[in-house]
Amino acid sequence: MRTFFVKLAALLALAPAAVFAHSTEEEVTAVWKAQQVNFEYRGYSTMYSCRSLEDKLEIILRTVGARENVRLQSYVCNEQLGIARFQIAMQSPVLASEENIRELTTHDAKDQLVARVNGEQLPGAADLERFPAVWKEVSFARNRDMRLERGDCELVQQLRQQILPRMSVRIVVDKTNSCSSAFGNVGSPRLTVSALVPAKEPMKR
Repeated sequence: MRTFFVKLAALLALAPAAVFAHSTEEEVTAVWKAQQVNFEYRGYSTMYSCRSLEDKLEIILRTVGARENVRLQSYVCNEQLGIARFQIAMQSPVLASEENIRELTTHDAKDQLVARVNGEQLPGAADLERFPAVWKEVSFARNRDMRLERGDCELVQQLRQQILPRMSVRIVVDKTNSCSSAFGNVGSPRLTVSALVPAKEPMKR
């Protein structure tokens, strides 16, 4: 009995440190990267209405770091065939490294011409908004904010292939290879990522 209480006391002594280590993320300095990306969805097992597909895309992108002003422009959306093509305009965090700052403030002749026509000034390094950010682990299967269901597995798989590589998102666990008509989307989207998100907007798991 004495041995039991000794072990229990040792576990309780370690518990606060373990919880603290798990819940603390180191803050880094980030800037917003604006970009336009194309996304094509082909549903083999799951068909969406155009509106519901747009809503799901926006929720997922915001959950993994995209700023609130995500804009989706639909080029094609055929609900019967399960085919949709979007151009997505968004801002998402990237580390404020020298390389990223240089990329964001290097402008070609086309950028300069467009800015001149629109009466705009292209941003320099001092103009970029810097803010604290953290790497947050997000489980697509467990995150309630995304409201994902079994039939969303194909959508998550195609986002993982086309959009997530363009964002500050690291893949932790990827079991989306079973998302196909042959497997019938047998489970929730099993994808876990570590996403760079603003520190002032904590993510929920």
